[in-house]
Amino acid sequence: GARSEFPGISILGPIRSATQVEITLTDARQIGVTAPVRESGDIAGSGGCELIGPNGSVTIEEGVICAKRHIHFNEEQAAEFGVNDKDIVSVKIDGSRPLVFGDVVCRVSKNYDLAMHIDVDETNAGGISPDDGGIIIK
Repeated sequence: GARSEFPGISILGPIRSATQVEITLTDARQIGVTAPVRESGDIAGSGGCELIGPNGSVTIEEGVICAKRHIHFNEEQAAEFGVNDKDIVSVKIDGSRPLVFGDVVCRVSKNYDLAMHIDVDETNAGGISPDDGGIIIK
């Protein structure tokens, strides 16, 4: 980014039609990159950065986002919870610091299994651990 770098990142799949970098808002501020909160894949007009690896580097003009919180469901799980792809729900988390996340996107695909994705900033702020459960509020 414009201010600093963030070493030791992981490269994850699946392969997409465009390069996308998902970071937290805290990391974006630290390295000086614009990272709007968006659904994965919505990169138009987002910030860019330089990616440096052992075999060289590449600069992307856009593609840096903070992924919008979302829940993955397979088709059977979506039916069980009464949600459809792209529905927006709230989720109450009963962790050490109970809270309600709003604006959570439901993502439904036969390739998914039930999992809620939030970023590290949200996890830390909520004191959330992997064993904490949640309740979907429609």
